[in-house]
Amino acid sequence: MNEKTGAPRSIDGSGSVSRGRLGVGKVSVIIPCYNQARFLGEAIQSILCQGYPDLEIIVVDDGSTDATGEVASNFAKEDPRVGLVRQENRGLAAARNRGLSEAGGEYVVFLDSDDRLVSGALAVGIRELEANPGCAFVSGLCRKITA
Repeated sequence: MNEKTGAPRSIDGSGSVSRGRLGVGKVSVIIPCYNQARFLGEAIQSILCQGYPDLEIIVVDDGSTDATGEVASNFAKEDPRVGLVRQENRGLAAARNRGLSEAGGEYVVFLDSDDRLVSGALAVGIRELEANPGCAFVSGLCRKITA
């Protein structure tokens, strides 16, 4: 946040970040994944069902030995908003950072491969960021699926 003008600043603090009208900014959803093929499809589907107009999904396969890459590739064949990045297993933080380096959105959502977004989550998150320009991030409550 620029202390003098109150305008949002870029992550390196060097300049302003454009915050457009609600629903205008592209959202990059980053899914780091290691051997979670059994859950990945539902995670991706929960994003595609959001109805948000401008998004990309970046699945980072962190050296999985199961069908993670195949699941992501199948979604990518059907929807150009889904992308797959593969790397050697380097851990969750490295996978998230790799996804972030590939992201082209104005907004970023990190979603674990065994989680799902509730309906409308992206629109609500963007609405809250737009309504509160001094905030760097938003979060919501979770609803447990199973123990």
